[in-house]
Amino acid sequence: MKFARSFAFSALLIAGAFLAGYALHRPVPLGIMATASSESSGAVLSTGYFNNGVEALYYLDSQSGRLSAALMARSDPDFIKTYTRNIKTDFFESLRLYPNVPVPQRPNFIMVSGESDARKVGAGETGNLAKSFVYVAETQTGMVLVYILPQEGDRDLPVDRGEIVFLTSARLNQGTGELK
Repeated sequence: MKFARSFAFSALLIAGAFLAGYALHRPVPLGIMATASSESSGAVLSTGYFNNGVEALYYLDSQSGRLSAALMARSDPDFIKTYTRNIKTDFFESLRLYPNVPVPQRPNFIMVSGESDARKVGAGETGNLAKSFVYVAETQTGMVLVYILPQEGDRDLPVDRGEIVFLTSARLNQGTGELK
């Protein structure tokens, strides 16, 4: 009888250990940071991770080349920080690295954002940069420009205007070849 209780207790203990091991090694769902982009009539709207669960809203006017970004305040439903940059200047400067690529008369830009940490991709002095990149591609040439938002101080300070940081560029494909 004593042996049977001891055996039953050991069996329960082993079964409990197996269940605990299964529960601890079971795949756990991870939180997803969604980004989205939408384009219409030469304007592109995109969202991207900024930091600490804060999302940035990006707006690109493809005609003028003005890229804007804004952050929402924690305490108000208002945009508290804004950033801007003229990407056409960066585009034409980057295109000079490819002298055989014709310069389009009317560049056509598209944009998406992606979560990343610039400190882990060798972007140099990046202690004050956001946690997502903004990728702007020009469809006729295949040039891609990469941008990131600076982080300076508390984001709930009064409206702070800053410049979006240009990181790098590359020609990733041949483009559409339909230069206009």
